[in-house]
Amino acid sequence: MNHTDDTTTDGLHSLTDRLLDRDVDAHAAAIEELAEKGDERVVPHLVELLVIDSIANDWGEFGFPAVLRNHDPPRYLELPEVRWPGVRDALATLADPDFDSAHAWVEWESWYSQQGIEPLAGFEEWKLGLYRSYLPPVGGLLDCEPREFDLQGIRWGNCDRSFLAALNAPSFVPGDAVDAGEDGVSAEADKSAAIDSAAPERYLQDDHVVFGFEIEGTAYAVPRWILFPHELLNAELDGVPVSLTYCTLCNAPILYDRRLGDGDSDVRTFGSTGMLASGNKVMYDEETETLWDQHAGTPIGGPTLAESPELFLDQFAVTQTEWGDWKAEYPATLALDIDTGYGYDYSHYDGNIDFFEHYWNREEIVQPGVRRAEGKLPEKASVYGITGSDPEAVWVVPVDDLGEEEVFVGEIDGREVIALLDATGDVAVYESPSTPVERVDDTEGIAVVGDDGTRWRVTRNELRADSDARERIPGRHGLWFAFRTHYETAHVLA
Repeated sequence: MNHTDDTTTDGLHSLTDRLLDRDVDAHAAAIEELAEKGDERVVPHLVELLVIDSIANDWGEFGFPAVLRNHDPPRYLELPEVRWPGVRDALATLADPDFDSAHAWVEWESWYSQQGIEPLAGFEEWKLGLYRSYLPPVGGLLDCEPREFDLQGIRWGNCDRSFLAALNAPSFVPGDAVDAGEDGVSAEADKSAAIDSAAPERYLQDDHVVFGFEIEGTAYAVPRWILFPHELLNAELDGVPVSLTYCTLCNAPILYDRRLGDGDSDVRTFGSTGMLASGNKVMYDEETETLWDQHAGTPIGGPTLAESPELFLDQFAVTQTEWGDWKAEYPATLALDIDTGYGYDYSHYDGNIDFFEHYWNREEIVQPGVRRAEGKLPEKASVYGITGSDPEAVWVVPVDDLGEEEVFVGEIDGREVIALLDATGDVAVYESPSTPVERVDDTEGIAVVGDDGTRWRVTRNELRADSDARERIPGRHGLWFAFRTHYETAHVLA
């Protein structure tokens, strides 16, 4: 680089540093100069500013969770200096697009994620400075060592741990106590509730999506729309400490064992950082402030990564189905009591995904931070993934390709498996009996028949044939892009 280039770069660094001053007039002047210089290396800086500016100054539209928008936002989002006037116009000057919709900041982020623009040297430290100053709950977590994530690719997800509260220690009650049936609360249920004012609210209708799981022989159900504004639940169920984590934009409910190692001496309490990596939420634990990949269950930054870089969390199988199907299969199930103690208006999320609507309803829209790739499946295809002994590899079953009468046969981590839809209509994967196999649905339930004629009954946790059994293999739901970007190798089982 010649002397003139050195001088130009020094000038750009000086201008981008001024963007961190708590002076809105200095922000505006620096942005105007950056636009005039026409150097695309500052585009990454401006995109970061646009996102914070847009959300902080239109909290009523873009803040998450939406049930807190009527509350006063955190102080750092109220400061007048959290504005960078002209930033969107500057981006339009430096780059080809000129997005002008109400969601322009999302469009700029999505565009930027496809470009691979190389920022100025020192960008990561500049970004840490930005977040430490203007989003301190985020910046304090990101400023960790060691870290194995690309800080340039980390995106802010409209929230942080100061107000995105995990659902901790919730109550579970008998499912029939909160069951509202097919069309809502029946007259009989209304009468019963009037008599017993201490009875739980009957709120769960048959078509509500729930996340169902089993711990120590007890079935549980958590409605998706109640978990939505928390994104994460910590509980101890039947003596087992668990976290039900949920990435809202990957549709990825995963139930982790919060115990690290073999004993109960190291139990973590998880929360959401408010940040996204490759479109998937980044978790942290309260005990050490280690950052965790929600999809892989692995530490990605901080003390636990330094101590145990090969560690990954154990998990339990989660069924994603409708309440009517879950309670029919597990009539003794417990269900979440909607009286969580948080005072949220959960009804806001009953069938309402707010400004995420455009993301779910438009196939071409991908998560900011996700680099599109031609692959084996559409980016937002629903899949069910299984990991093995290598945390860097995953095998996925395309959910929409698995019909009610089909059985997929394949190999995962060196062992032959079958995948089929269980009695709740969700994906279940088991160690395979002798193949080929045929699915049978009759009055005795769902079964598969092996090539030797043995009938194997399909239950939640195993395939059973007389005294023999093949265990169910826990997996995780999600969208295809989350699997292909969070594992080195993603195989498709079909």
